Amino acid sequence: QQQTMEFVAGSIAGCVGQLVGHPLDSIKTRLQSEALVQTSGTSTSAYRCALNVYNEGGSKAFFRGLSLPLCSKSFEQCLAFGIKNAADNFLESIGFEEGTFRTGLSGAAAGSTTALLLTPIYLVKVQLQVTPRQGVGSLAGPVAAIKSTINKLGFLGLYTGAVPIFIGTSIGYGFRFVTYEKATDILQESYGFDRIAATIIGGGMAGMATWASHYPLDLVSSRMEASVAFGGKQLTMTEHFKDIYMQSGCRGFFRGLGPCLLRAFPVNAAVFATYDLVCKSKLLT
Repeated sequence: QQQTMEFVAGSIAGCVGQLVGHPLDSIKTRLQSEALVQTSGTSTSAYRCALNVYNEGGSKAFFRGLSLPLCSKSFEQCLAFGIKNAADNFLESIGFEEGTFRTGLSGAAAGSTTALLLTPIYLVKVQLQVTPRQGVGSLAGPVAAIKSTINKLGFLGLYTGAVPIFIGTSIGYGFRFVTYEKATDILQESYGFDRIAATIIGGGMAGMATWASHYPLDLVSSRMEASVAFGGKQLTMTEHFKDIYMQSGCRGFFRGLGPCLLRAFPVNAAVFATYDLVCKSKLLT
């Protein structure tokens, strides 16, 4: 029953987090992939990118591509929390002592599992975020994006970007759960925060650590996914790394990091607070 509660609580938390963070995620994705689009309207800052998105369709444009990730994020966080706790219990059963290493391993297990299952969802989300709803290069919705990808690259094309996603998500989720546990412990034990405040702040810090730990890999995966929608030659992960470095140097690997971290704090604060409210408060019993 406890494991079932953890899966359900994670599912609800994922929905809340996606609703909170999708507009900034759209801006982040646009900034990451804009170098692939050679147009006069290419944005040069997060603010200008936001204006461009707004001009394309008003406030609704910030939520373009939300339907599929809203469902997938629910599933992702359901898996993340459920598998993390299951992996943690397994590691304990084979003799791993409680601590940072065990938490990191169980978090990485959760991240790698979600990456394997959800790469096609990430692909569709990115394509919808970087293309207009109407006009040249438009995609009407998730089904259109899936059909377009299969027509161009076959079924394996749905796993474009799988390698950087797998590596990055494994690293990121390891950092996520370690940071959350450390931050909440310090906030409560050293600074006297109550559990709710520590959960909100610790969750936000965990989200920022997640993205900061693997952002260049996320950047490359987004470019690989966006390139499917834009057409042209499909570059490998290594080729994208080289291309980014040749275009912008080391700074290029962190393009869009500001909106990403700005989004990460409230999203993960909401995710962990919702998870704690549903699971720890026994609302499902």
